[in-house]
This record gives sequence, C-alpha cells and structure tokens, in this order.
Amino acid sequence: MDAQEVKNTFGFDVSADLAGASAEGNELGTGALQFDKNEYTDFGLFLYLLMENGITTADGPAPKTKKPSCKSLSVNGRVVQDRMEKYLAAPGESSSALKEVLKSPRHYLIYKNEDLKPKDESHFELGTFIHSAFLEPSKFAKVKVLPAEGNKSSKAGISALIKYYWNLLGIAPDAFLSEMKMDDLKELLFDLEVMAKKAGYTFIDAEKQQIVKIVQSSYKTYGGGIIPRLVAQGRTETSMYGKDPSTGLKVKIRPDCMLLEEQVGANIILSVKTTSATSVDAFMRDAAKYRYELAEGMYLQVASEITGRKFSGTLMLVAQTCIPYQCFLLWLDAEDLACGKYKYQQAIDIVAQCKKADSWPGFESYAEDDAHGIIQARFPAWIKGELKPQYIPNPVMTE
Repeated sequence: MDAQEVKNTFGFDVSADLAGASAEGNELGTGALQFDKNEYTDFGLFLYLLMENGITTADGPAPKTKKPSCKSLSVNGRVVQDRMEKYLAAPGESSSALKEVLKSPRHYLIYKNEDLKPKDESHFELGTFIHSAFLEPSKFAKVKVLPAEGNKSSKAGISALIKYYWNLLGIAPDAFLSEMKMDDLKELLFDLEVMAKKAGYTFIDAEKQQIVKIVQSSYKTYGGGIIPRLVAQGRTETSMYGKDPSTGLKVKIRPDCMLLEEQVGANIILSVKTTSATSVDAFMRDAAKYRYELAEGMYLQVASEITGRKFSGTLMLVAQTCIPYQCFLLWLDAEDLACGKYKYQQAIDIVAQCKKADSWPGFESYAEDDAHGIIQARFPAWIKGELKPQYIPNPVMTE
C-alpha cells in the first residue's frame, strides 16, 4: 500500500514530515532514569502490608473487606464493570495501540483499522483459558472432556453426546433418541451445546485437561497459596475511561485485577500474563520485547488520574503454556515502571502531534530532518565481540 492508497483509505497524508515527534520534557537515554521514588511502594513495605492485612499470615481465605464501588473510584473519569467487547469498542487510546506508535505512526494507523485486524477464531487456546481462569478460579472446575464414544457422524455418537449434556446440565431426558431422525438429533445437540457454553463449560481433550490440572495446582500452591488469596481481594472485569491531561486525548485501560488499599494497604495493579518462556529471565526478555513496561506504566498513570488515588506498584502473575506449566509472581522494579510511564507519555504525545498535523509517517520518522527518510544505521555493539584471534600453526618441516 503506497502513500496515496493509505491517504485514500484512512484520510491522512502519511508522506508529510513529522517534526518533533518525541516525548515532551524528559527523554529516555542511556543513563540512570530520574524519577520520584516516593510515587512507588517499596517491596519490603508491600510485604509488610500483606502481612498486616492478613493476606500472608492467616490460615484459610484472607479476611474480606468491603470493596470501594466503581462510582466512588470515578473521580476524573469513569470506572465501570463491563464486558470486554464493550471496552474494545469504546473510543480511547489503549496500551496496545500506543505500543504500535512507538514502532512508527503508520504502525498505529494500520493497527486502528478494523478491516486489517485478524479475525477471531473460536477454539480452545491454553493461554487465553489460563488468563481468564486465574481471575475466575471457578472456571477450572468447568473444564470437561467429552465422552470418547461421542461424535457427530453417526446417530449413536450424537446420542452419546446428548446423554452426556443432559447429565452435565441436570436435564431430565425428554425424548426417545432411538426414534429421532438424524437432523432432529443434530438440532437437539446444538441447543444443548449452546446451553453448556452459556453455563460456562469449556470442552477439551484428555491431554489438555491434564495440563489444566497441573496449572491449577501451581496456581493454588505457589508461595503457600498466596495467588488465590490475592485475587480474591481484587477487583476484576473493570474498565477505566478518562482523558490524558497533557493532550486531551481519550484514554482507556482495563487492568486484569486491581488490589486496593482497603484490602492490601496500597493501590496495586495485578497483571496476568502467559508465556512460553522456560525461565523467569527468558520471560523478562520477552516482556521487554513486547513493551510490557509501557502498558504497566500506563495502567499506573491512568488509574491514578481517574481514581484520584496513588497507584504505586505492579505485580505480574505469569503462567507457562509449556512444560512444566508452572506459574510465578513478579514485583516490578520502580525504575522500570517509571520508564514505562515516560514511554506512555512519549507515545500519546506522538499520536496527538500526528492528529494535529494530519500526518502518519512510517519508518521515515526515524530519519533526521531533511534526510529524505534515509535512516543512519549501525549494527548492534555485540558484533565487535566476535572478533577473536585465530592461531594457525606453522607447517611441520620434513626433509
């Protein structure tokens, strides 16, 4: 797609130059990042607060306290419990879109085009299931395996599935299956499948069920059982809608879970991630590649602005989608979160400037002014480490 085609499609001139598209104020460099440490909860203090609030000390479930209402949290914007579909359709800049603009403004523009987004395919995906089940542990109990004799290619196979669903849903048999025609059996089975889905059941094969059980065991036992105790205190399925004070652009976030000071002593974001990494270090490298720091920094910044509270820390709950299917909890470093806030501000500033200039350049935005899009490039510094001496032995002289 050339510049004219993009202009015709999206209504923007991407060939124009984007001058000064960088974060205003502080810039990220190679030195130490300057930030106010008082904006972040110290890890030792966080552990103390968990103990003081009975999260890590009491046996059994952690003590329950009344959670603040969404209305009371809606100070400079809206905090609502809504469905993911409604959140995705709502206007506003999200962390996913802002990650794209740091690749280039045109990346952002293409990302926002609904027609170019991949279509969702309904199938069981372990990572997606783990993400939702961690926030709603009851989903683990609703993972089922269909009977081996069940199939949709014969009357006997369909009848076996119908009997299975009747039993699962507690429905008394109301038809003589042996007397029904094939089309009628299929229609009855379809209705039962819809009912099972509405009831929250997920159907997988026996091998995947074993994986789910391993993941569930790790979820329950990790750190002495701290994960379900933390999640039980949090607010999930909550969206936040507001405006960025510096640009006036609409922004939106949907943290996986919010732990509020009424429950844990501080306002903390709990993010759930799945990974195919085989170690914590490998996951952190992937996290940097996917710019998780921008998303987490944005969550803290926007949640603080909308609620009028100080959100001061981030926990990350990570689950493996590969052997050995374990999970782990991470407390993110304050400097990394401050870096994420800077990147969030840089990204939203770029979007604001692009909208004002009606210009959405691609990789040419990395080129200097008047360089006609030609980017000065260098290979990574590690190539110099490959210059190792080679010692060639002298040939042996023979008479």
